[in-house]
Amino acid sequence: MPHRDTAWTSNRLGPDEAMEHWRDIFARRQETPIEVEVLESERFDAFLFSRGIGQLRMLHMRAPAQRVIHHGTAEDLAAGDRLVHLLYPLEGSFTGRDPTRAFAIEPGQFVMMDNSRFFELECTAHEAIDLIMPLPWLEQHVPDPLTLLSRAMSMREHWAPPLGSLLETIARQGEDYPVPRPLVAEQLGHLLALAIGVREPSAGRRSARLAQRIMQRIESDYSDPELSPVGVAADLGISKRYLQSLLAGSGTSFVRELNAVRLDRANILLTDPRTRELPVAEIAFRCGFLDPAYFARQFRKRFNATPRGWRAMN
Repeated sequence: MPHRDTAWTSNRLGPDEAMEHWRDIFARRQETPIEVEVLESERFDAFLFSRGIGQLRMLHMRAPAQRVIHHGTAEDLAAGDRLVHLLYPLEGSFTGRDPTRAFAIEPGQFVMMDNSRFFELECTAHEAIDLIMPLPWLEQHVPDPLTLLSRAMSMREHWAPPLGSLLETIARQGEDYPVPRPLVAEQLGHLLALAIGVREPSAGRRSARLAQRIMQRIESDYSDPELSPVGVAADLGISKRYLQSLLAGSGTSFVRELNAVRLDRANILLTDPRTRELPVAEIAFRCGFLDPAYFARQFRKRFNATPRGWRAMN
């Protein structure tokens, strides 16, 4: 998921036009397309802010009462492309269901849903946060997160309040991050683990720590064109095969994660006004790609645009 931030509001649009735009926004979401039925048609007052946070994406929205359906995309998704949505209402209430259970949440609670499975939601007029997390990333912080789907959880008890506070701070002040966004994403992962009350056996904890160290190495040394699973495994004192099995257990791979980090960084350099004059080939090199043509192919696959086209759009 790219860093690009976007904003939409129903201001200056008539109710019918605003509803059509709203439905189209969510129907076109490649990761989790949904069908929207607006239950209040007389007046449509809504906004949607979409913010990239490292590998995560946060949607901050306000909308009238509606019903939404996602039909599931398991057949179309690679394991590493599965996403988990953390839905946290600030105002209004939600009821929902997936194939295994039903739930209801209100302000002070949150729920997680998986984009590979069917789910249906019905909500009153609301303001809410939807934190979208790649499943492999989430599994680095929360063991077996799929066992927690569609369970209403408190955001006001035990260790959960700091998570709610950070989510709300990003929603209100997300244009100005005091630290790099990937660090904010890692903080969210740690706070989510605290909120859920993660208890890991020692073997699982060691594997999780190793997987996290692999990811940290990728994020810190992505610009090194020589970065490889062989070298990282040697530095960690494990075999390349074991490194690959750790990442495969989370539905991802070293190359997938390395390319994701490199492309996220390239996206920043392409859209940052301070680096807009850098040639695309130089950006590719700075992000660890020795072959500009390979970089262009991977970028187009990820963002559905060439690097030059993406720069022009932003």
